[in-house]
Amino acid sequence: MTDRSPSPSVPLARSSTLRLVSAIALVFVAAGAILAVAVWSTVSTYTERRILDALQTDAAGLEAVWREGGTAALARVVARRGGETAADGVRRVRLVVGPDGEKIVGDFEVWPNDLGRADTATAQKPDDGARAGVVTFRGPDDVAYAGVLRHIDGGPDLLVAHDRTEHEAVMRALGRDLALPMLAALVATGIVTLVVGRRLLDRVERVNLTARRVEAGDLTARVAGEGSDEFGRLAAHVNAMLERIAALVGGVHHLSDQIAHETRTPLARLRSRLERARREAEATPAARPLLPALDDAIGETAELISVFSALLDIARTEAAAGDARGLAPADLAAIVADVADLYEAVAEDRGIRLAISTTPAIVLGERMLLTRMVANLVDNAVKYSPDGAVVDLTVEAIGGEFRLAVRDRGPGLPDGFEAAAFERFTRAESVAAVPGHGLGLPLVRAVALRHGMKITLERAGPGLRAVVVARRAGL
Repeated sequence: MTDRSPSPSVPLARSSTLRLVSAIALVFVAAGAILAVAVWSTVSTYTERRILDALQTDAAGLEAVWREGGTAALARVVARRGGETAADGVRRVRLVVGPDGEKIVGDFEVWPNDLGRADTATAQKPDDGARAGVVTFRGPDDVAYAGVLRHIDGGPDLLVAHDRTEHEAVMRALGRDLALPMLAALVATGIVTLVVGRRLLDRVERVNLTARRVEAGDLTARVAGEGSDEFGRLAAHVNAMLERIAALVGGVHHLSDQIAHETRTPLARLRSRLERARREAEATPAARPLLPALDDAIGETAELISVFSALLDIARTEAAAGDARGLAPADLAAIVADVADLYEAVAEDRGIRLAISTTPAIVLGERMLLTRMVANLVDNAVKYSPDGAVVDLTVEAIGGEFRLAVRDRGPGLPDGFEAAAFERFTRAESVAAVPGHGLGLPLVRAVALRHGMKITLERAGPGLRAVVVARRAGL
């Protein structure tokens, strides 16, 4: 039977699959962001450099005009070019001031405040043989400019600048053009990450869900294995493993069933013959000394028959795990009350009190098997509790589940023995003196698996608490 309806138990935010996919996606987004910043920076630097190179050329040309024709020639050229728009579409301004700081000619009426005095501003700039420096400032018209400031030895100061407004607007537009795709890529990456993460997690959860069903005893569960990718191959390998396990377990169950069945029949015949021999010995005075031996043989035979019957019951119950046929609504609280009535007389003989606290608990199950499960738990609790002790029987509702607990005041279990206690013929040394074969808890576990219930053993200090958790009927 293939399961196709995964029910994730791991929140998506805690999934290592999602974290891995998210990390890969973020690496690509981060790489894209770094690339976008690099593009923006490169474009900005390149355009700034081209404009400043043009300004340097302009300033050098004006200096050459001054050296050839003096201040008058320089004033004519600057006045003719006043406020012009260069070939690159950028508005340029020029200003020439004398050594006293007074304007000679130019597009500004006064020297920009951001630059201080012309000779001071120029002196603060690196000379490196060019006698000019790159400056940024806000002009008298409150517009941002960038330009070059050139001091001519023995002559005026030249300021050639360009309006940065257009350049800054272009760079902002470029920033938006780069940021919007990155934002869209981030959103798309988030969506793809969630979709891919959800899909991968669903496929992993199919394996987990199948494993949980197998753990609960349903060896017919199989993983949906569509596709030929790694998940499909994993599903195929898991299913092949489950097929092998099911075959082996089925073979063991069949062999145990056959051995128990084939052995129980001759044992029953042997018991019948022993009982007939006892009757004959009882009727024959000369054979009466054989009666104690015959009684012991009959008792041992009856015990062997009960052991094989228990093994058969366990095998049959385990074989029916996951099969909903024959299940009907049953009240755990009513079953606990009925079992308590059966054991009340046995408990009273040893001064043991059965303390019952239940709430109606309707579950889907086979009433006879559930009664045997509860009876085994109560039988163990009474058997291992000291005289005069109290055995607690509780049934409570917790969310969509019911919790049946049977607690004794006995010696409990050794450390780490909780899982081994459910193995057949396994008993703790602390209770070795108490009669038994170690088949009660294995039968309880088989019944629990048959009904999809969970059973655990807890230390109660003193004693042991057996807890069975069952789903509400209809859930």
